[in-house]
Amino acid sequence: MLKLRVLTAAVLAPLMVWATFYLTTSRLGALLAIFMIAAAWEWTALCGLTSVLARTAYVAVLAVAGLLLYQLPVLPVMLASVAWWIWALFELLYYADLRQGFLATVFGRRLSGFFILIPAWIAPLAVHARRDGGPRLTLFIMVLVWVADTGAYFVGKPWGKTKIAPQISPGKSLEGLLGGLGMVSLLALACGKYIWKLTVPALVLWLAITVVAALFSVLGDLVESRAKRIAGVKDSGSLLPGHGGVLDRIDAFTAAAPAFVLGWLLLRPLL
Repeated sequence: MLKLRVLTAAVLAPLMVWATFYLTTSRLGALLAIFMIAAAWEWTALCGLTSVLARTAYVAVLAVAGLLLYQLPVLPVMLASVAWWIWALFELLYYADLRQGFLATVFGRRLSGFFILIPAWIAPLAVHARRDGGPRLTLFIMVLVWVADTGAYFVGKPWGKTKIAPQISPGKSLEGLLGGLGMVSLLALACGKYIWKLTVPALVLWLAITVVAALFSVLGDLVESRAKRIAGVKDSGSLLPGHGGVLDRIDAFTAAAPAFVLGWLLLRPLL
């Protein structure tokens, strides 16, 4: 499994790095839309849609909604997204039964797809379009999610003892979480100091934004895992060898990207 994960990442990671730096924002948006549409198709199976017509209609409506929301100012879209993720966290903490809560209902899961996928598509594009190092910042968001996931995996695998959500994701441990946060902190400090040349006060804010985004990445993983548990499936799909479906690969990104972009937009004048 690990070998397949590494091989798949070895193909996708260079593709995304190249696309981030050499494609225009509109073309990058088209590329990311392919992944988002694939993820939306997988989400339809997790929210109770079974017929091809119903699943196609859901994906089409979500795509059109994404294009419309992309025309709006990015800040309110990110605010709405982060507010939704905070509500999702509340449900995870409040309800002992993972099938309880609004977001566990059929309608709640169908509505959730819009909050999960659309802001995650808009967030990197909003950053990428900026002239002051947009592509670099877009890549940083992607890398921080990869680093958080990798750090959590390699620390949690041998040393993970304290489970943080055993009913939803038995593999998630406090030790893995701390390992991922540690790796992300090192990434943030190194990039903030040597790439963006931030002063100490700005570097502290930059570190805070990055760590919060990494915490949201864990939330994204748990929310998708909850949806899979409710649907009774192990993976959202099988398109990516070693990773399952597209949604399995981008679940952390769907929460981390809006959280990071919101923090960056609010604190950018101080950076």
